Amino acid sequence: MSNQIKSGPTLAVIGAGLAGLRCAALLAEAGYAVSVFEKSRGTGGRLASSRLGDLTTDLGVPFIETRQASLQQWLSQHPDSAQCWQPSQTDFTLQAPQVDPARELWVGVPRSSVLTRLLSAGVTLHTETRVSVVWPDRQGVLLRDEHAEVLGHFDKVVIATPAPQAVPLLDALQSCQARAAAISLRPAWVLALALEQRPESLAQIDLIEGQHPEFKRILRESSKPGRAGEIWTLQASQEWSEAYLSLSGETVMHELVASWVALTGDPVKVLGYRAHRWLYCDVNSVETTQAVWDGDRAVGVCGDWLAGGGVDGAWQSGTALAQMILSS
Repeated sequence: MSNQIKSGPTLAVIGAGLAGLRCAALLAEAGYAVSVFEKSRGTGGRLASSRLGDLTTDLGVPFIETRQASLQQWLSQHPDSAQCWQPSQTDFTLQAPQVDPARELWVGVPRSSVLTRLLSAGVTLHTETRVSVVWPDRQGVLLRDEHAEVLGHFDKVVIATPAPQAVPLLDALQSCQARAAAISLRPAWVLALALEQRPESLAQIDLIEGQHPEFKRILRESSKPGRAGEIWTLQASQEWSEAYLSLSGETVMHELVASWVALTGDPVKVLGYRAHRWLYCDVNSVETTQAVWDGDRAVGVCGDWLAGGGVDGAWQSGTALAQMILSS
């Protein structure tokens, strides 16, 4: 939480993922007094990280591979918190691993969530706060939490949540509400494992990507800059995640570890694990609006689902909405 006190226009941002915090950071720099409300315990969204024993692991986006020049520039300006990773990579045949010098993968150091914490430096952050009402009235835009308690009136409000979570907040912007309701999102199971030792067959491999019935990607978290231990992340394929969406985390762990052992031929000893089910992982969207701003109601919307999905979409959407607000 920032201790900085500002006397400019008040702005509330709902959602502390990349889109919302990029918008919040730009408006805070422009003099707005920004409050960010996040239902989880910390910032990040799909750039979230989690404890795994004495270590941490990234549970969402494993790295940032961007075509956005402004995002590349921002990452390069924070060398202590963002570094390029060049893993030894291969496909699921596990043959001929090599480093691709043309591929620029950015990772947060020592974890992904440090990137969104950088963006939140100039705002007041309220975590574990679920906003349930966004309504313009004579005093501004009213926010209430899930217990109907008043969170305050703000001059302007930004809704920066996944589309399904934005729908109940968009009663004042019904055309955008209908668009959000039409968005479909694909789930994903992600399993982080702390191992006793590195599998022998993967001694020279940091990243596996390609076509596989169970897996979308397997990577060695401990190979990223600033990481330690022996932590691997297994991201299930879209088809597997959809078919087994209701499994328990423990069952997911056993199933995916069994598939991994079958793939590599190496037994593994798991010291700890974290299974996370992302209900809103990949956006199936053709929206190219980038962002929505209603100046009459003083309510705006940003998120990757408005800009084609992914990290680039989130960054682009948050940037676009900030520019809309500043020019209104």
